[in-house]
Amino acid sequence: MVEPAKRVDTTLPPLAGARVGVWGFGREGRAVTGTAIDRGAAEVIVIDSGVIDLDVSGDDFGCEVQLLSGDEHLNRFLDCDVVFLSPGVPWVHPVLAELRAAGVPMSSATDLFLATEADRTIGVTGTKGKSTTASFLAHALTRLGRNALVAGNIGLPLLEVPDDPEQIVVAEMSSQQCAVLQHSPRIAVVTNLGEDHLNWHGSVDAYVRAKAEIFARGTEILICDSAALTQLRDLSEPSIEFPATVVTEDAIIDRWPASAEINPLSPMIYPHNRANGQLAVLAIEVLLGRRLSTAEIVDAIDTFSALPHRLELVAQTGGKLWIDDSLATTAESVVVALAAMPAEKSVAVIVGGFDRGISYAELDEYLLSGVPNVHLVQIPSNGPRIGERFAAEHSSRVHAADDLAAAVRLASGLDVDVVLLSPGAPSYDFYRNFEEKSAAFTRAVDDVSAADGSR
Repeated sequence: MVEPAKRVDTTLPPLAGARVGVWGFGREGRAVTGTAIDRGAAEVIVIDSGVIDLDVSGDDFGCEVQLLSGDEHLNRFLDCDVVFLSPGVPWVHPVLAELRAAGVPMSSATDLFLATEADRTIGVTGTKGKSTTASFLAHALTRLGRNALVAGNIGLPLLEVPDDPEQIVVAEMSSQQCAVLQHSPRIAVVTNLGEDHLNWHGSVDAYVRAKAEIFARGTEILICDSAALTQLRDLSEPSIEFPATVVTEDAIIDRWPASAEINPLSPMIYPHNRANGQLAVLAIEVLLGRRLSTAEIVDAIDTFSALPHRLELVAQTGGKLWIDDSLATTAESVVVALAAMPAEKSVAVIVGGFDRGISYAELDEYLLSGVPNVHLVQIPSNGPRIGERFAAEHSSRVHAADDLAAAVRLASGLDVDVVLLSPGAPSYDFYRNFEEKSAAFTRAVDDVSAADGSR
């Protein structure tokens, strides 16, 4: 077992007496603001592009706090000692480029947490599978009698994690959260690397390099998908510094339980989840300093429940299964969802959401590879861009809808066994988040069911 080495925060300026900028006032921004106040900041300048609906004065906090709405105030950050970025702030934003050029230190809620808590943290990132990997990892640790919780991009915000050195924190991290890290978790897991968030990073290389920050700032052990490891090592200059210990799934494939040993209803039986589970178990084995037995792995698999919005069955009505996979926001994740459907079932997949400029060639290739009985239902904003080649060759199996409710009504009339919401894009063009889109999908299914009396 690798003994933890206590890290000292030498990169973040002290917050006591500092002028602190907070860019974005969502849940993370509010947590950072509270932490800065608690740590004695002299002034906190909070700027959000939307309306900040708090009516407060500096006296309410014990230091000067300015809450400013509108991007016209962003140049105020140039006078700050440190600026904390919310995940939604694009790395290519011109004001962010100004801050980098001016040498203004930048950080995040994730980095602020890791500055002191890296030794008890297992960080998980990747294009897809990171939520399942992080959740399964924490679940398996709990089954083994360890105190573990999931935080970060899902679960509890990292700055709200209890101050308990005995608790293991499994932190899911997005590419945006990784990009500004100056501190890496002691153990880092990278599930896979595809193409995502190009509107935020500007290029695939920049996106992959941002993911690499999860382990490039002091990680001792990297658990990494072998294909992702190749991508990371192939990045152009400047080169990335890898931890001394790197472990891939090759170390566990021969020890993974056979399908006959696993509950066939477990979500971990899907091929993509099997890969996620293998990385999670390897991280646990590194943490505990021993191999898990087959019985321990099977117990974790059989007691793990599917995550909400990950191939989640929400209804069985009108002779159809209605499945929510609203967390699928890339072409690759839609392919994974379709491949997980039983071969004998016909499927209508609802696609479309916020357009980040990513390629959907992988989905076209899958649809044109001869898979039978798949219909595409395309919704705004970018639905018509998803499956363009497939639409050109199979126009009778591609349908346009004005919105999600219309897509559900349309799909209810198709001769299919399964209707799958797997949008291949984020939800924040018309919804606050994927949960809100998922809720709208469920309501629309309920409305269709009530109209035909099938539920």
